[in-house]
Amino acid sequence: MASHIDTDGQVLPPLNISAPAPLINLRGFKWTTVDKAINTAQRLKNENQDAFENGDTADHQQPTNGHASDHQQPLSEAEEGAEHHLSPQVEEQLGIHAVPPPPPPPFPLTKFQGAYAGNGFNTIFRPRSSVSPEDKATDLPNKPINLGGAPFDDNILELNLTTEQLTFGSTIGGIPNRGLLDQPDVTLAGLPYLQTIQDVTNVLTGRGDRIEHDGIHFEPGMWLHVPKSTVNPNVGPSVVRMASIPHGTTINAQCLAPEMIKTTASGGSPGGPTIDNIDITPSSVADGKPIPFASMTSTNRFSPRIPQDLQKFNDERTITDEIILNPNLVLRNAIEGQNISETISFEVSTGPGPPRGPKSKPPPPKPRTDLLNGGGLANIAFLQGQQELATQEIPIPAMVSPNAHASFMTSKFWIETVQYQVNVGLMTSRDPVLLTPTMPKNSTAPTPVFLVTPPRKLPSLPKTITIPGTQIQYSQQVNLVSKGLNWPHVSVATLVPTEPQPFTMPR
Repeated sequence: MASHIDTDGQVLPPLNISAPAPLINLRGFKWTTVDKAINTAQRLKNENQDAFENGDTADHQQPTNGHASDHQQPLSEAEEGAEHHLSPQVEEQLGIHAVPPPPPPPFPLTKFQGAYAGNGFNTIFRPRSSVSPEDKATDLPNKPINLGGAPFDDNILELNLTTEQLTFGSTIGGIPNRGLLDQPDVTLAGLPYLQTIQDVTNVLTGRGDRIEHDGIHFEPGMWLHVPKSTVNPNVGPSVVRMASIPHGTTINAQCLAPEMIKTTASGGSPGGPTIDNIDITPSSVADGKPIPFASMTSTNRFSPRIPQDLQKFNDERTITDEIILNPNLVLRNAIEGQNISETISFEVSTGPGPPRGPKSKPPPPKPRTDLLNGGGLANIAFLQGQQELATQEIPIPAMVSPNAHASFMTSKFWIETVQYQVNVGLMTSRDPVLLTPTMPKNSTAPTPVFLVTPPRKLPSLPKTITIPGTQIQYSQQVNLVSKGLNWPHVSVATLVPTEPQPFTMPR
């Protein structure tokens, strides 16, 4: 059901969101250069002055980290709570005057603020052990039977209907990167994020509505905006995603930043997104030949897959043959019937394409990270497998095959402005009200909440109004290398802000 207010006055989370988004509190941390503070103190020391008694030093400057000094009154409990739990826009509408927030990150990361949540779909071919009890074929409801196709004794296809939370922290200030000789210094802007994903696959209903969910992903990281450099390298501004995955993989993915279209409200392209197909079929590292498996067919209940029986999911159209093969259909289904007026899109990756063997033709770069000469992944020894030290080459022979070497990642984001239809009742007070939009009949997107301020002229008769809201969609593929194959690990999701988005009705 859609978001609403319960009897205690609490806002229930949007549709298909069953866990609160985590908070990121940097406790006032702000990245600055130490040059001025240290050099000033050193200069004063050379002049036989006490650096700690001079008003020019950093210790005697006004605090710049958003915290009150020792001589300022502490925030009240209400103000402190507002600082941590309400967005600046909501604080302004409610008349709460908290510490001014830091400026938003540069385009296109402008919308990456606050907490988002929603639902999605995850697919992964897991390496299958013959000695670990939880991976033995006898533990599956139906013992796998080879009905044709590639041998399946080395993998299990896991399919997850998911709920997800994605929280962005405040920008941490200017991050100085030093240029060498003719290359001027650049100052990066960065903001932390935390992504958590739970499995809510319900085999009893065929939907993603299981109340007791299981955590399947935890990812802390940073988003960076790198300004253009003019000498070394000579490239335009770029966007970077740095992530740490507890399986033992770190990711540095990047792309050239999209150009801001100044004729639109948010700088994106008019209209909705173009969501391409994506294919989870494994392929040979040596020659790129696709290797389909029987577990990719939904009606095959005798293959190593979780869940094995997909009949109810087929009936509900939540997991079908088409969705298994192309998970991006979940994104298209989510926005079916939505009126999307603007889209900001960009795609970061760890390199020009998945690694291939010497016999295969190299794929075209996607995206053009080769122009940036950076990015990559690093894995712990357990994932990397038995290899020669100090090498990043992916071994082909079976006897040294890695367990699950993450070799390549690409992730595309669509930041969308959706024009929602909201039914507003009779308004006789100036107090803001919480309202949810009417969602399209076939849409599976999460439902946002709006904090609507009535018009100045009251009373206001019941009407249907259009309110713009932000929605984030993404499609991510990580290539895992094992037993001479590239195994695509694909995750998709549609997210909306968890906090009420403010809107003031016109007169």
